[in-house]
Amino acid sequence: MRKQLLSMIFILSISISFSQLITHTSVRVDDSERQGYLELEEFWSKIHEQAVKDGLSQGWMLWEFVYKDDEQAIGNPDFLIMNFHKDSLQRQKAFSVDIKDYARKIHSKLSKRNFDKKWSLPRGKRNNYQLQRLDNTNWISSLEKGNEIYLNVFKALNDDYESYEMEYFKKMAEKQIINGTRKWWEFNKILSSNVNTETSLDGSQTHVTIDMPGRSLSDEEREEMWAKRSFVDKMMQKNGSASREFVKRYNLKLLMWQF
Repeated sequence: MRKQLLSMIFILSISISFSQLITHTSVRVDDSERQGYLELEEFWSKIHEQAVKDGLSQGWMLWEFVYKDDEQAIGNPDFLIMNFHKDSLQRQKAFSVDIKDYARKIHSKLSKRNFDKKWSLPRGKRNNYQLQRLDNTNWISSLEKGNEIYLNVFKALNDDYESYEMEYFKKMAEKQIINGTRKWWEFNKILSSNVNTETSLDGSQTHVTIDMPGRSLSDEEREEMWAKRSFVDKMMQKNGSASREFVKRYNLKLLMWQF
């Protein structure tokens, strides 16, 4: 069992580290459609599993947005779908497939009536964002249902921004991974967006980082960390922060995945 777990973690590390093209699809559903939507994603999970085996995809994940209260959730998405492709060739190969026919073959045990019923479950209102992975830390954790991440949206303010993220902020993340306060960091560039429903983003955003938090720092550790910052660290943080505009942070928890 332990050997299988280590193998799965290794495969996941390869998939995540070399997934260069990612599609983020935000989904809004009415309360009355929520259960039907989750049933639809369970149906699609098996399709994504086979797509990975067939070399049409590198992975798929379904996340749920977490809000502190109902008021904060108003006008915001309920779920986020992530689809991973190695490159544009793999993505084009996937797009060339007759997906409904492909799904029928995978769900061959379903009658036509039951298949059509699953296929017609509520899809929600969707916005699509095409991203390119620019950098990430090494994956040393494991995926579990309920894992939480922070998705941070930024707008680049100058040409140095990407270098600050990859040359400095990544190193900060790696230090936090070593002390256990972070499990993962990734940096993505927004290539395009297809907005079909209401969104709080105006389209000027350029980049997204994703953090998977670890343990919380104690007050003593936090004070020591700030006290030990060098002059170079202070200047890098100051100038790096000035190279970007922080737009919004979303909190999400993992519901389903296939790699």
